[in-house]
Amino acid sequence: EASRTLNLRLQGAMIAAEEQAFTDTLTGLKNRRAMDHVLARLLDARANFAMMHLDLDYFKAVNDTLGHAAGDHVLQRVARILVDETRAEDTVARVGGDEFVLLFNRLTDAVRLEEVALRLISQLEIPISFNDQICKISGSIGTVIAAQDSDLSAEQLLEAADVALYASKHKGRACHTFFHPDLGKMGEGE
Repeated sequence: EASRTLNLRLQGAMIAAEEQAFTDTLTGLKNRRAMDHVLARLLDARANFAMMHLDLDYFKAVNDTLGHAAGDHVLQRVARILVDETRAEDTVARVGGDEFVLLFNRLTDAVRLEEVALRLISQLEIPISFNDQICKISGSIGTVIAAQDSDLSAEQLLEAADVALYASKHKGRACHTFFHPDLGKMGEGE
């Protein structure tokens, strides 16, 4: 009986450790490792899905003027917004300081994805209160759609979403851009 109890406790500890290894401790979202795992599963299954890469605009100013506690508060609020505006089956991951990746399994309709992106941008522009101070941020988003007949790797998809994200930043921030091959030509020769 003691051995069985110990085994159950060890199993529970292993599950907890594995979950912790895939979770961003500040926001409770998935982390880059978890996102990589989900992305690999989607690619292996040759699933139709979309990937959004979201970067917060003006976040550095919040950290620099109000401190890291304010920045942490903003990141936690952003995490709630991202979860509230996506479906339960979507993957929302914090992959860097103020960068997030959203994976939408079986959602490749450009109109619906644009609606999601615009809702996210709208919600992120609502000022966030912290200790009687107001934190103002926005979000720039780049989206790439992966079809089951595509042979793009995880790295190529992430790069495409990144190119689309920076096209949004180039347009003036708080924008959404879908990846298309011509975006890769932006900035060439400069």
